[in-house]
Amino acid sequence: MFEGQPKGLYALALANTGERFGYYTMIAVFALFLRANFGLDPGTAGLIYSSFLGLVYFLPFVGGIMADKFGFGKMVTIGIAIMFLGYLFLSIPLGSGTMLAALLFISFGTGLFKGNLQVMVGNLYDTPELASKRDSAFSIFYMAINIGALFAPTAAVEIKRYAEESLGFSGDAAYHFSFAVACLSLII
Repeated sequence: MFEGQPKGLYALALANTGERFGYYTMIAVFALFLRANFGLDPGTAGLIYSSFLGLVYFLPFVGGIMADKFGFGKMVTIGIAIMFLGYLFLSIPLGSGTMLAALLFISFGTGLFKGNLQVMVGNLYDTPELASKRDSAFSIFYMAINIGALFAPTAAVEIKRYAEESLGFSGDAAYHFSFAVACLSLII
């Protein structure tokens, strides 16, 4: 399964592991963060959360159109940078306006990144000698996604707990540390 795969596959899989780790770290505590920091009732927090998820799943359509015009690699790189800014804005307690801007950045960055990275993986196997390895490559690629998603919720909760217990932050402020982990995962 791993033999004869191009090195680009591992770079793309690692990029997706970091992105999914950051995304699922943020998602694990986001509704709790909304309620704790802004005093929102469950319905309003759920509406913000579901609107954000709707954008995350719709904007890859826009990202694909932009990639056709400007290139897949550029859109992936720009997407990571935009997501990083969104997670950075969430990691700094700047208020509700900044939080909404952060959600737009994260959803738009994810839209640029999400579908285009898979195309780049597929493009690695366009030559006849690699075409037979395409299925196993996507298995490796999606395994990397699941590894990132597997550890994210635990990391979010543990970082929040560490900020409360060891650094002395209040429960409300400690959520920002979970979002900072998402920034770090994109850098790595």
